[in-house]
Amino acid sequence: MMYRLLLLLPLLCLFTTCSAPRTALQQAPPNAAEYQANLSAKYLDPDQSILPAEKLEKLRELGGLPFFPVDPAYQVVANLQRFPEPEIIKMKTSSTRLAEYEVYALATFELKGITHSLHLYKSRRTDLAPKYQNLLFLPFKDQTSGKATYGGGRYLDLPIPAGDQVVIDFNKAYHPYCAYTTGYSCPVVPEVNHLEVPIEAGVKMVDLGDY
Repeated sequence: MMYRLLLLLPLLCLFTTCSAPRTALQQAPPNAAEYQANLSAKYLDPDQSILPAEKLEKLRELGGLPFFPVDPAYQVVANLQRFPEPEIIKMKTSSTRLAEYEVYALATFELKGITHSLHLYKSRRTDLAPKYQNLLFLPFKDQTSGKATYGGGRYLDLPIPAGDQVVIDFNKAYHPYCAYTTGYSCPVVPEVNHLEVPIEAGVKMVDLGDY
C-alpha cells in the first residue's frame, strides 16, 4: 500500500533521568547523513517518488530535500517503560481513516538538560511486510512545527530493542507524505507527543508550490 510508510514509517528509569555516555553523544550519529541522502534520493527518483512531475522538477532544482545539519546532540539514549497491558488506540489521520496502534512503551530521555517523555507505538496491521514488523512508530511535534518543519509534525521508525533502552536519532526524522502532496492518509501526532522545545534535526520543510 502506498501509505505503508506512514503507519510505521518502544521500567527502569521512568522517574529518573538517564542519558547516553558523553563519549557516545560526541560522535557523529551513525548513518544519519547516509539516511538523509537516501531519503532525498527516493524523493528525487521518478520510479519511487510520490511527487507529481511539476513538484519533482522543483525539488530537483532545489537539489533535494533540505535537512538541519547532522547534530550528535540529537541522538539520545532513551529508557523504556514497556506497558504490560498496552492500550489499543485508533489514531486519527489526515483522512477519515483511523489507524490502529498499540501504545507499546514510554521513552524517557534527556535532551539539552531537560527530561522528556514520548509514547512509542506499534502498528496493529496484520499485512505488514516482515521487515516492518519489528519497528516502533514515533510521531512527534516540536517548536519547529509549522515554522522550519511541517505543521503536522514528523515521524521516526525505531527497531524494537531487546533491552530497556532505545536510541532515538532525531537526525533521521522525516515528514509524512502529506507534507508534500495530497491523496495520502497520514497519522496525526497525538497530543502526548508534543514537545515544548525545538528539535532542530532531521528533515526541514521545503516549498514545492500549492497542492
